[in-house]
Amino acid sequence: MEEMTSTNLDTEAETAVSQPDPPTQPTVIHVKPEANNRQPLWILGSVIIGFLLPICACAVLLFSSVASLSLTDWSGLSAAPGVGDAVAIVRVEGSILSGDQADLLSGNAVSGRVVQNLRDAAANDDVKAIVLRVDSPGGSVTGSAQIYEAIKEIDKPVVASMAATAASGGYYISAPADYIMARPDSVTGSIGVILTLFNAEALLEELGVSIISITSGDNKALGSLWEELKPEQRVILEDFVDEAYEEFVRVIVEGRDLSEAEVLSLADGRIYTGRQALANGLVDELGDLEQAIVKAAELGGIEGEPRLVEFETTPSFWQLFDGFSSQLTKSESDRVWEAFESFSRPYIEYRYVGPR
Repeated sequence: MEEMTSTNLDTEAETAVSQPDPPTQPTVIHVKPEANNRQPLWILGSVIIGFLLPICACAVLLFSSVASLSLTDWSGLSAAPGVGDAVAIVRVEGSILSGDQADLLSGNAVSGRVVQNLRDAAANDDVKAIVLRVDSPGGSVTGSAQIYEAIKEIDKPVVASMAATAASGGYYISAPADYIMARPDSVTGSIGVILTLFNAEALLEELGVSIISITSGDNKALGSLWEELKPEQRVILEDFVDEAYEEFVRVIVEGRDLSEAEVLSLADGRIYTGRQALANGLVDELGDLEQAIVKAAELGGIEGEPRLVEFETTPSFWQLFDGFSSQLTKSESDRVWEAFESFSRPYIEYRYVGPR
């Protein structure tokens, strides 16, 4: 018995020695799926790419614009190759605005830019005469007056060349030129002043909205969109219009060598074709830009075909970039507010508002 027990114990011991140890249980580490971990990054990347794509597109347009201006140096002079006596072209295209910075995207004529171009042309020794190329329905009274004053300062011949439209403020800035040429079908005239006011008082009543203005005087909110214009306030605004009108008449009397009575008979706001303007003394000759250049060269004493230089504002890369990016980042509510402001603010203008 003892021998059997000893044998069994030995067998069990051998068995215990030969059996492998039970596998160690692995430690469970909970790891988030890779896709879930990177999802925010993908979202952020998509937003960044969506934002950068239009900017990259704008950058391409900017570089293309800069490349197209390769003949233009940063002083604003775009010149035909060569040297010698030249006729400069200064353009006034779009609505005339008062300001110092070029309105890069709207294409309007900002007075500060036009004035600088005129002064650059006047200061250039190669330039013997200037063609003022006008394609504008007019606009700001102040902006038009600033351009007019700059032309009066120039001691070189200035020929105004009217394109499709040179009406109201467009004619105002043409009047001091030494010679005015218009196409037979140019729209000009519209000699006068306009002030447009909007009254939304009835609309507010219908909507059940009231606007309360606390002012320091009875006329502080003069011209407000929310209040009906009082008779005495109308007189105040009419005085402004009359004063601007009288200045317009004076500019034409002085520039065109017409009597005040003659100008007043023409200055009732009506428009004229170029052919009609020639008949009533508002222009000197019918012709387009090419004929205006020939006339300017003649007045400037240039023999033969003149070299042409064009003075224009050349924006820097960052100015272009800022202009495009500001439009891209402008929300729909920003655009609505801008439109609202344009309606709510009264403007006194030398502007033609009819068909063109």
